[in-house]
Amino acid sequence: MTLTVCVGASGSGKTTFLNDVYKSHKCTYIRQYHNLRPYIKVSAIPNFDPRKLPYWDIYERENKANSIIVGGTIAGQFMAGLSGGQRKLLIFELIFQRTAPQSDLLIVLDEPFAGVTDDFVPFITDRLNEMRKKHNILLVTNDHVDTLKKMADNTVTVSAIDRTKVKINEREGVDRNLALIAMSIGDNFAYSTTNNDLKFFTDVEFSANGGIPGIAGFTI
Repeated sequence: MTLTVCVGASGSGKTTFLNDVYKSHKCTYIRQYHNLRPYIKVSAIPNFDPRKLPYWDIYERENKANSIIVGGTIAGQFMAGLSGGQRKLLIFELIFQRTAPQSDLLIVLDEPFAGVTDDFVPFITDRLNEMRKKHNILLVTNDHVDTLKKMADNTVTVSAIDRTKVKINEREGVDRNLALIAMSIGDNFAYSTTNNDLKFFTDVEFSANGGIPGIAGFTI
């Protein structure tokens, strides 16, 4: 399987490239602004082992492992919890654990490591190397570009000047549509919902801390 990194200047169409992959092919697509509800306790996420996170020992030492929440802002309310970079790693690790039992997926990630410090680069590279043993991975990045390009099987460079062509590795002028076809091979992600998942959904969406009732109150 392969790891492909898509790079380019701001406004060059990197996310558009991923969107076109998503529109045309079966893939597991995690967008740049995907996030979890900020009031969710990390330890309460079903079928997820937070101990695999590279920073989790901090919260265990501080006796916060059972209480730390995702953190962030919802309906104008900020909730202290994980940092922005930690939330990115949480989502990345959640994807890793949920896709581990399967194979032959196309996993598409838009800016999965934005705000993640250099301290966690070894964790990122280890996880990506494990994932590409079983899956094709296509990711856009503006962070840790050199490291990711070195480990990638292919680097796609997009340009804002001519969006009909891309550069693949050292080959200039590759037809963009052909590149989309070449990068887009994978099966559908399959996940069987359990009672724990349904309970988690109910607890989250109907939480007074920011679920449906809280958002409704904010908008009235």
